[in-house]
Amino acid sequence: MKPLLRFTLLFIFLSFNKSYGQYEFNLGYMAPSGDISYLLKPAPSFEFVFHTGDVDSHYHFGFSLGYCSLSTTQDTFRTYAVGGPTGGVLPGYEVIHKYEVVPIGMRNEFILFPEKKLSPVLALDLVFNIISIDEDDYAETFIQSSETGDTYWSLAILPRFGAQYKLNDNIVFTAGFGRSMSFTGTVENDAYWKTYIGIKYYID
Repeated sequence: MKPLLRFTLLFIFLSFNKSYGQYEFNLGYMAPSGDISYLLKPAPSFEFVFHTGDVDSHYHFGFSLGYCSLSTTQDTFRTYAVGGPTGGVLPGYEVIHKYEVVPIGMRNEFILFPEKKLSPVLALDLVFNIISIDEDDYAETFIQSSETGDTYWSLAILPRFGAQYKLNDNIVFTAGFGRSMSFTGTVENDAYWKTYIGIKYYID
């Protein structure tokens, strides 16, 4: 969890520096995609963001910290194990009690028409996902274990497309969608569709 602590300290440091930048809060919806869509249901999420740049800038760079708790599509998943007294294939099951994702993002946003009230937004983020799982595993006569608080990680890119509406020089409303796709980590094929709405506050 050290990367999460370092990011949190950085986020606090930037938050106290009120000479520039913007704050953003997003409510979203994360939908597992690909292989993990078999295991997990879509769920609400939220995210805090700090950006550099002013309201008329074309490019905004920032950091984000989010959270999402996902539930499983089934109560119990059928599995199997190889081994035991006979060395054969043994039937088993797995129960996932908790699946939490904490995405830590480095954000790159391009505002196409920052001088206008309504503008398209293109973005490409780099996301470090911290994943916490509680689960039980069982295979007849061979395995019976309970694993609590196991932590995994994945590094992903998140292309996004959205729009923003500038209410005034301090308040901007945002909305968009994207797909997070992992390319390395201890969790394979970790992918999510993400939709969100949010509000930005620019510091004078």
